[in-house]
Amino acid sequence: MAVNPVANVPQLLYANGQPPKILTGSKDGVFVDFVGLNCKSSKRIRRRIGYAAANRRSFINNRWNAINAVLDLERVASNISQQSASIVPKVADLDDILSERGACGVGFIANLDNKASHGIVKDALVALGCMEHRGGCGADNDSGDGSGLMTSIPWDLFNDWAEKEGIAVFDKLHTGVGMIFLPKDCNQMNEAKKVISNIFNNEGLEVLGWRSVPVDSSVVGYYAKETMPNIQQVFVRIVKEENVDDIERELYICRKLIERAVNSEIWGNELYFCSLSNQTIVYKGMLRSEVLGRFYYDLQSELYTSPLAIYHRRYSTNTSPRWPLAQPMRFLGHNGEINTIQGNLNWMQSREASLKSTVWRDREDEIRPFGNPKASDSANLDSAAELLIRSGRAPEEALMILVPEAYQNHPTLTIKYPEVLDFYNYYKGQMEAWDGPALLLFRRGRGRPKKYWGEVIRRDMEQLQLTEDMTLDRKIWKTRITAED
Repeated sequence: MAVNPVANVPQLLYANGQPPKILTGSKDGVFVDFVGLNCKSSKRIRRRIGYAAANRRSFINNRWNAINAVLDLERVASNISQQSASIVPKVADLDDILSERGACGVGFIANLDNKASHGIVKDALVALGCMEHRGGCGADNDSGDGSGLMTSIPWDLFNDWAEKEGIAVFDKLHTGVGMIFLPKDCNQMNEAKKVISNIFNNEGLEVLGWRSVPVDSSVVGYYAKETMPNIQQVFVRIVKEENVDDIERELYICRKLIERAVNSEIWGNELYFCSLSNQTIVYKGMLRSEVLGRFYYDLQSELYTSPLAIYHRRYSTNTSPRWPLAQPMRFLGHNGEINTIQGNLNWMQSREASLKSTVWRDREDEIRPFGNPKASDSANLDSAAELLIRSGRAPEEALMILVPEAYQNHPTLTIKYPEVLDFYNYYKGQMEAWDGPALLLFRRGRGRPKKYWGEVIRRDMEQLQLTEDMTLDRKIWKTRITAED
């Protein structure tokens, strides 16, 4: 986008008669909001002026001194008055500015022998801190687009807390842990906790206790602090299930019921489960990657051990940064952008009513909807993956269905692995590809047996009442799949 010459600096910065807003400052420099670029598109572009070589006091005393950064304005003499109309600044071509691109930083560390240690957590935080350049920041240069860490549940840390609170040692198999963003207002927070506890009790789960997550809010940026939620953990006991998958599925149903129950509340959008699981927990926030470990005191404790860690630094593209949109999500750490997101959401919505599986025990209506247009593309992909996994799919299988590789005319697959081509061709009639991800990381749940393509397809054929002869006739099996959808 080419840029035309614009008005003089004082008039430009005082667009519509409004003075520039100082966003942040230090003894070395300031940042201001810049409004009023005159572009060929006739749109007003709002951009942050970069670093100004002046301290806050000198800036206040002389507003137009040394503004020279992102837009490459000519340095303006300190004695120019606000009414001066003789100087026309030189503005950089926006094509050059917009050519700078970013992408999320994501990675993982795991112990090959599945041995938990605090060293894994420390190394993950160090690696995450090295990815600060991959993320974005707000205009205050301190509120990160988001960063986070997914690990196994640190039972030693939580049992130490429980002992101090007079709570019995947690039964790892039958205890779920929820990491929750609650409303900022204390009264609304208590209302939300009451709704959560009531639904858990109605589902036959016992609430063992609530824990306020210790944090250091001094490291949070100005804008992030304005929307910072109350962060608490809830511990629940599941007594009616013995299988890990069934326990995770019960927690999933509870979370969906809670989300539906608070949807009509004025504070409903302020309640968010970072995780609710018997296996994993997610610590995240609208933070820069290098301060995540300082913000959450838990991550500094030697009692916080894990055999793995998935870490993520967010670069927000199609949504504004918010605390819930930081990653990792409940299942995935995602780098990239879903280019087909609107179509994917439409197809998911169109098929909601036809969801049917024995694992849900006739409770399918209680877990709808499966997508959220207000959430990010990563959040919706995570939601779709979660649905498939909770419905009995292996994580690898679910992601191959959702994000198939470029398999058509693939020489290696065609020659060596034709069964993989059959897998992709079979499922493309049931799920449209979520195209765009550059990288996806996930944790495979323990206790799940390995599945092979042949077993998966035979199981689906039994559910759809298809024989091998029928699968050779595309019209027959496609009609059967459509009817089942």
